[in-house]
Amino acid sequence: MAKVCNPIYDTVFKYLMEDKRSAKVLLGCILNKKIVDVDIQGHDHAYQGDNQLQLLRIDFAGVIENSDGTRETVTIELQKASEPDEVMRFRRYFGIQMASESNADIITKHRRDKDKTPYQVKKPRHIYGIFILGHGLGKGFEYPLIKGRTVFTDEDDNVLNFETQCEFIKGMTYDLYIIQLPFLPERPKKPLEKLFRAFDQRYRVENDSKFLELTEDEDETSDFNVVFRRLFHAASDDKLRGDLDLEDYVHRMWTIEQAEKEDLKDELKETKVELTATKQQLAEQQNQLAETKNQLSAMIKLSASLGASPDKIASQLSIPIDEVNRVLEKF
Repeated sequence: MAKVCNPIYDTVFKYLMEDKRSAKVLLGCILNKKIVDVDIQGHDHAYQGDNQLQLLRIDFAGVIENSDGTRETVTIELQKASEPDEVMRFRRYFGIQMASESNADIITKHRRDKDKTPYQVKKPRHIYGIFILGHGLGKGFEYPLIKGRTVFTDEDDNVLNFETQCEFIKGMTYDLYIIQLPFLPERPKKPLEKLFRAFDQRYRVENDSKFLELTEDEDETSDFNVVFRRLFHAASDDKLRGDLDLEDYVHRMWTIEQAEKEDLKDELKETKVELTATKQQLAEQQNQLAETKNQLSAMIKLSASLGASPDKIASQLSIPIDEVNRVLEKF
């Protein structure tokens, strides 16, 4: 059993994926493809509020080897999120990738003239979207890995299986891979499940979620050991551990801030309820007062019609003479 850094933290995950060997192992296992080469094109953090880091995005340019032995340069969009409400950010990033000129390769074609004149065109790279989620998608979606590929049909909804690839269709679609960490099995059997044991939060060190306690595979050459050793090395990197402590501190402060905001919301709701009740009571009192005034005016008018003087009316009703005169002036 060894203590390694927890890759659920963005600081550690970025450190893991900056290692080309670890990145090839992880991406290849998720896509179930041979990754010949991979390079980070860029990375980005998205924030919610002033502090909390919610989403890490890393863009890769990768060379994959297809089942027929051909090689292809692709774009791999890897995003890791700790909160469920990140769908709009995911959509925005994919829109950026689809439109970006950097996700295209320049190829040379030849015209159909007698000289076969060469010309250059931009060929969009196929995009693979990978989402590693620290939360579940909801009831009915309890799977460690969910894969999505575009299905095409004819007008009768018959599924079309194309024998060859169409560059237009390929350039307008992307493959989707969603990994839900909460649904990793306790006893992994499949290659991806075994590899992602390095992300399983059941192995968190008690009272210190920045670290996991894991056991290295007996097979020295296993993919898991590649990731394991990178995370083990991270645990001895002083700078990284300092950044990890800072990320953990920011997360705790954000959690406290969110809790305080929720408490304030609850207090405001209670105050609004109390104000509504007070307004209702005041309205009822005003209605009662108006009804009392109407009854008093009716009694004054009735007494006056029976010949009682203003002084006598005021005396009988125990009210000021001015009040009696005010009603009688309008009578």
